[in-house]
Amino acid sequence: MTGRSTDAILSWALGHDMDLIATTSPREAIERELTVAGAAGAADSLALWERATAGVDTEEGMRTTANNLGVGLWDPPDGNSWLAWMAWYGERLREAVEDPTTILSPDAVPEWPYPWKVRDSAAVSADSLRHAVRVLTARHREEVRDWLADPDAGTRLHLVGDVGALVGQAVRRAPLPGRDVVASGVETTRAAVVLRRLAAAEAGPAWEVAAVHAAEPWEHPSAASWRRELPALTSFLGGWFNAADLIDEPDWNERQALRAEPVAFLDRVAAEVPRLLARSDLDLPAAVEALGCYAEPPHLRRWLGWLAWRIQRFDWG
Repeated sequence: MTGRSTDAILSWALGHDMDLIATTSPREAIERELTVAGAAGAADSLALWERATAGVDTEEGMRTTANNLGVGLWDPPDGNSWLAWMAWYGERLREAVEDPTTILSPDAVPEWPYPWKVRDSAAVSADSLRHAVRVLTARHREEVRDWLADPDAGTRLHLVGDVGALVGQAVRRAPLPGRDVVASGVETTRAAVVLRRLAAAEAGPAWEVAAVHAAEPWEHPSAASWRRELPALTSFLGGWFNAADLIDEPDWNERQALRAEPVAFLDRVAAEVPRLLARSDLDLPAAVEALGCYAEPPHLRRWLGWLAWRIQRFDWG
């Protein structure tokens, strides 16, 4: 034991404002520092964690403890409880000490900062987007009705298809931080529309348009069947990671979704992730695109696995 009072793993992973690590999740940041620290460093951090957290049983007390150990955040890194998150962190340290094979190899997670592959959209006009909304909501009328009738189906619904008129350009950004370099753009008559559920009124539940944009002019032959098989992931990825809503730091899209969606829906998302990950490395990126996700990290499979873990391990409501 070194006698230090600041945890090197926590301070390096989360010792600054979240916007400085916005292309990664807190779990990923911890795993990266565990890779650097190794089992010996994890043992030091575990001893420090045990001493610092002993007898701390309130949220405010655990927040102070985490900040004293080097975390630079006011809100919990994951979920809504400092007690729950710090309990997990202690469990992860103990696991790393008892079984060092659980520590990732240096090449398991790309060096940060790393670029996400990002798709984008450029519309012809507002009229072209309104036309897309009219066509797709009419074509998918029954799907919209069923979604509204199911309160556990999520706050967003993603629809995509050809609308018979030019919508705009589907854009691919160069895989560089900042999304400021256009790699390609192609005209398309396909569009994506995201509906947002409104609170029930006297006339019953209703929706508004959350996003609408040009979509790729072609897609994988299995795309429609993938969307039917994975409706919750389509609503989650297409609803929150679409071209209109995507920001430069995709982790913020994920955090917003986890905090906004009902627990029952998030459970559906987590349950579908293993079925998505059953795809081959060749088909997985195409499947994620088919579900409406416009961002892809270089470690796509691990990112999706950690999404399910975040949902299942923590309370977000």
